Amino acid sequence: MKKVLIITYYWPPSGGPGVQRILNFVKHLPAHGWETAVLTIKSGEYPAIDRSLLAEIPNGCKVFKTNAFEPNNLYKKFTGKPLDQPLPVAAVSKQSKSWKEKLSRWIRLNTFVPDAKIGWKPFAVKTGKKVIREFKPDVILSSSPPPTVHLIAQKLAVWSGLPWLADFRDPWTKIYHYDNTSRLELVQKYEIKLEYNVLKTATHLTTVSQKVKSVLDHNGDFLSKFSIISNGFDDEKANLIETEPKSSKFVIIYAGKMNHQQNAINFWKAIDQL
Repeated sequence: MKKVLIITYYWPPSGGPGVQRILNFVKHLPAHGWETAVLTIKSGEYPAIDRSLLAEIPNGCKVFKTNAFEPNNLYKKFTGKPLDQPLPVAAVSKQSKSWKEKLSRWIRLNTFVPDAKIGWKPFAVKTGKKVIREFKPDVILSSSPPPTVHLIAQKLAVWSGLPWLADFRDPWTKIYHYDNTSRLELVQKYEIKLEYNVLKTATHLTTVSQKVKSVLDHNGDFLSKFSIISNGFDDEKANLIETEPKSSKFVIIYAGKMNHQQNAINFWKAIDQL
């Protein structure tokens, strides 16, 4: 079997859509001839916890966890938030009248680049080199957000000479989190350069949709390197869902976040016509 080292921040007991994608990669890759190892954080700042996902990690998957410098506890203490309260995704885009909140967001946006998880990078790179020596992977796969995972993978790929697949579940510099935020122009240019170098250095690129691909393409410079692996569903779990309707109402479920970039305009038009 070939071997793949997967670098991800979100991993069980983290919940949410991001961890589902990577966990299912790990679950299904062995059937296609790939042995998996995961490099992740020991105790992450997760917006959701789902401990049931721990039972879904395949027995053959090797998991390596590292420490990290997480600035979130400093932020919580400074703003008076409970230390055990998880921060929501895209916290930097939340509007507040509190000067402490505004100052904290400005520091995060202009100091922790590309994201607040950058303090994980030195720990992950050090452990990643050890894992590569011992596990001897054939390829590295990193999946964002947070974009820091790609900087870790880039460092390890250059050091090892291994091919590297960068997976994007969301856009990077053009993600909606940054809309209407006070970021210095110099910082914005620096992060765009980081993004461009990652797209250029990676051996191949994958993403979840044509929309995210078009947002990332940098005027078409990297279109030939992209493949789309859309999010899907688990056949086994889908078969467990009760199919008998409990009411006469027709129910449509959207499982995920929705913002102006994810506004399903044609869906609303169809509903309006109906």
